[in-house]
Amino acid sequence: MNIGMVIHTGGGHTLKFAQAIRDKLVASGHEVDLTGLRTVGTVTTGMLSISRVNFTIKNPPELDDFDFVLAGGPVWGFKASPVIMRYLVEDVQKLKGKRALSFVTMLGLGGGRALRMMNEELEAAGAEVLEGEALPYFIKPNAVKLAAAVERICERVCGGHI
Repeated sequence: MNIGMVIHTGGGHTLKFAQAIRDKLVASGHEVDLTGLRTVGTVTTGMLSISRVNFTIKNPPELDDFDFVLAGGPVWGFKASPVIMRYLVEDVQKLKGKRALSFVTMLGLGGGRALRMMNEELEAAGAEVLEGEALPYFIKPNAVKLAAAVERICERVCGGHI
């Protein structure tokens, strides 16, 4: 299966999570293209509000050639990262016939809300959205929780055949 993975990472936690997912999927015989979104301008966040007005995404990937799409980002202010949300809202339009899954990293709360926000946009683009994953971390993710979350994602992507 050809899998496209698009992420935004702030402190690197989402990147580490995405790399672990990618490595497991590649070991299972899949092709995975991991793209980290890069921005120009200021991306700001606060506990109560997120500003999405002062940046653009430099490298929005096309997802047409992928069978499955994974979208990931950190939770900022109890919401999905403004960068991954801008990408999903503005750049993802044709996912009809594709399956998709979202995942987030979070310091505290907001993982469920962030996943719902991302899933709404994936569904609006026509994807069949599977249950996502929220990985909590404190300074770094717990290795056992990380491995379990990676395993669950890969089982969903592969339909239980990994």
